[in-house]
Amino acid sequence: MLSKQSSAIFRNSALVLTVSLAAYAQAPTLITQPIDESRLFTLAGNTRAEAIAANDQGRVPDNMPIEHILLQLQHSAQQEESVNTLIDQLHDPNSANYHHWLTASEFGLRFGLAQQDLSTVAGWLQSHGITVNSTYANGMLMDFSGTAGQIREAFHTEIHNLMVDGTPHIANMSDPQIPAALAPVIAGIVSLHNFWPHPMFNARANYTFTTNGITDFAVAPGDLATIYDLNPQFKAGTAGTGETVVVVEDSNLFTAADWTDFRKAFGLDRFTSGKLNTVHPAPAKGKNNCADPGVNGDSTEATLDAEYASAAAPNATISVATCADTATTFGGLIAIENMVYRRQRWTQRMRDGRACIAWDCGRNLPGLRQAIVADGRRRPAVQQGS
Repeated sequence: MLSKQSSAIFRNSALVLTVSLAAYAQAPTLITQPIDESRLFTLAGNTRAEAIAANDQGRVPDNMPIEHILLQLQHSAQQEESVNTLIDQLHDPNSANYHHWLTASEFGLRFGLAQQDLSTVAGWLQSHGITVNSTYANGMLMDFSGTAGQIREAFHTEIHNLMVDGTPHIANMSDPQIPAALAPVIAGIVSLHNFWPHPMFNARANYTFTTNGITDFAVAPGDLATIYDLNPQFKAGTAGTGETVVVVEDSNLFTAADWTDFRKAFGLDRFTSGKLNTVHPAPAKGKNNCADPGVNGDSTEATLDAEYASAAAPNATISVATCADTATTFGGLIAIENMVYRRQRWTQRMRDGRACIAWDCGRNLPGLRQAIVADGRRRPAVQQGS
């Protein structure tokens, strides 16, 4: 499921280095001025179009907890140029770095922020009473929690209740602001609202149906195999054996029996190695930001994702990675961050090139700054083998 800020497929693989990590240049310190709360920089593009007076229902209580907000950091222009160069090399068969994927920690050592800058950002947040839960291994993302009042005081924006098309939401009413001294290292806040990605499916009674006068044909697993020429691969024995496909969701499946019945109905059960499991990926360190979401209104989308992942790789293990939404952070994004950056057994399978992570869902995050934030989350994953 999911494409809240971007659509992506992630896969971690091992990195074979020709030089030692100690040989890498130390990350430059980008925060060079003292923090002056009277000199502010606006994080443009971080306000929803719906955050207008016509929808405003008033400010949320100051003591409202806002848990696990994700702060997207950014590195220097020189480091960004090096990132782009390495990405090209990773995908160039003629390069010595071809498919020499980086782990999150290795990315952090080469391209993440200097520890001094990370400490400065964390210290600034803490000076406003905000709790820093963790800094991800890539050195480009920070998880923090606070109250609505603390967020307002630190970022100079109010979070309000909104009523949009009869549905209640919360959102910041203006672009956040930070001390100008921190502008070189902060790209943006991933989200200060709860306009989540939405499921894309529409239930149909028949495989053939009409939309706006156009005849449409629903795609079944056999159609998928024909369209993407999968049948020769299946016959040759390439059907996902030993591989893991992770579908990232914010709901558990209503029942695993639906997945089993789907495979039986479409003849996929002849591939006997196919398996299904559900995980709630915790971060590599720090406070756990991935709660079990249980079953909610997105369970149908989660089931479809698991079913069609299995249709494309019927002998693979389909792992449904789910985290609960927080007040302002979509659970699927938390799951992605933790799956990419944590160190657990399945990660080694990704480093060996035998696993991937996928999301697919309706977008719900406009704005230039949010696009930058999405890109900041995508690039480390690309370098890990997407």
